[in-house]
Amino acid sequence: MTDRLIRLMRIITLVQAKPGILARELAERCSTSERTIYRDMDALSAMHIPITHLGHGKGYTFIGNFALYPLDWSEEEAAAFLEIRTRIEDIKPLMPDGFEGAYEKVMAAGYKLKADKEEKMESTKKEPGLNWMEKNSYQQEQSIFLTQILASVLKQKSIQADYSENAFEEYGTLIDPYCLVPLENRFHLIGYCHRFGRIRTFHIGGLSNVKTKSRAFTKEHFNLQTFLKQKWSLDQDSLQVEFKVKFNEHRLLRVMNEEPTFQPIKVDHQSRCLHFVVDIEQDIHFIRWITCLEEEAEIIEPQYYREVMRYQLEKWLSLYK
Repeated sequence: MTDRLIRLMRIITLVQAKPGILARELAERCSTSERTIYRDMDALSAMHIPITHLGHGKGYTFIGNFALYPLDWSEEEAAAFLEIRTRIEDIKPLMPDGFEGAYEKVMAAGYKLKADKEEKMESTKKEPGLNWMEKNSYQQEQSIFLTQILASVLKQKSIQADYSENAFEEYGTLIDPYCLVPLENRFHLIGYCHRFGRIRTFHIGGLSNVKTKSRAFTKEHFNLQTFLKQKWSLDQDSLQVEFKVKFNEHRLLRVMNEEPTFQPIKVDHQSRCLHFVVDIEQDIHFIRWITCLEEEAEIIEPQYYREVMRYQLEKWLSLYK
């Protein structure tokens, strides 16, 4: 069992280091047979490790953004791995030479990653005037299709796009875009991929030739909170959008005095602006609410949602030319 576990970890490392690696080379590097490699790939698939075979003579690669490093431990996984330190003397006779050194390197990488995240979060808190979403919106990799994709998310219309990541390329993939998530200095699109028949994440910078289709979709069976925990060990509450909306005087008084659809968290009477914090999954309902208010409300921030409103208005205007 120990030998197989070590071999599975080595297979993951080799596929990450060399996308398109053949089963023959994996067998040579792992000192085993191709038949064993095929069985190991079945085991990795059962463990939900997203490795796919690209076809005859094209080898194996990862699907989506999966990577062995940087470490993306949940708190439970980190605690379990840390527990090994207290039992390492007991298991050392069962481990191959070099295991203890490798274990210390992995732990060191984990500590460094945790320290980097804490430092980043602390620096974000200290910088005034910018919320989490604003800091990550225009300082990160952008795509000329960002507005179009976000508009498709809000209208629940499928898109067709080419996608490339590392050595992996695909063309004309049909995607039902569920939501757009800013994370780790880039935007990620979460959506249902019709090519592979499952929910995937796509980094926006890898999408090109994006076309919005007339095909509508629903995501009633999709649980964002569960997906975020499985994919990035995140709670849904950690991904929220802060909207700044300007109202005319009449609507401002109504929103403040009546029971609004969304409760403001901050009021700026001088500029007639209200601030709202909205879960990523609720942004569609928020935009629809603002749209129903017509000229009585104007989105000021985030800028990319403002661009989506302009994009949509231009599309409507083109119908009446």
